[in-house]
Amino acid sequence: MSVNTYGRWPWVAATTALPAWVAAARGRRWLLAEGRWVAGLTLPILLSHQTEEWVRPGGFLPFCNQQVLGSDKPDWPLTRRDAFHLNVSLGWGSAVLGSLLWRRTALPAAAVLGLEVGNTMLHTGLALHHRRYNPGVVTAALLMGPHTLAALRSMQRGGRMTSRGASAAAAMSLSLAGLPLLMELRMRRSTRTTE
Repeated sequence: MSVNTYGRWPWVAATTALPAWVAAARGRRWLLAEGRWVAGLTLPILLSHQTEEWVRPGGFLPFCNQQVLGSDKPDWPLTRRDAFHLNVSLGWGSAVLGSLLWRRTALPAAAVLGLEVGNTMLHTGLALHHRRYNPGVVTAALLMGPHTLAALRSMQRGGRMTSRGASAAAAMSLSLAGLPLLMELRMRRSTRTTE
């Protein structure tokens, strides 16, 4: 089977998603202590989501560009480079940072939860608007949405959700949910400069 994943990083996500879930299952006692599951489950959830978006069934980049934004190119205005930085630099980086810093501060974990909210809003909004499946909607709705709700509730009850954390979560959520709008603006600017 030949799948165009628009880069190598999606294969890393796909091959590490199952081991990440196995590690979480084996370390469940550790994850349950001190609410570590809030930050500790973000990476397995994210890797599963990226696998659905980019590998199996995949096709998120052309879906977003061609079907949502109406581009004639599968990798414009959301480029492969944009996708790498959104998914790896921001996604993996914030998930790992949130887990490492959980005992000291919940701020990075709150930001990751904001990304999960934004992802859930983006994918479910597109599915409702287009009345069809889009790559990533299943994991967003079944993993990210419930995880975010449970995690935010747990952080509030435990006093770990500060106003700074709530602001970070809101900013991340809005930036990701607004991604199609930003890409549409990029397309318009590009069209104006070529006229």
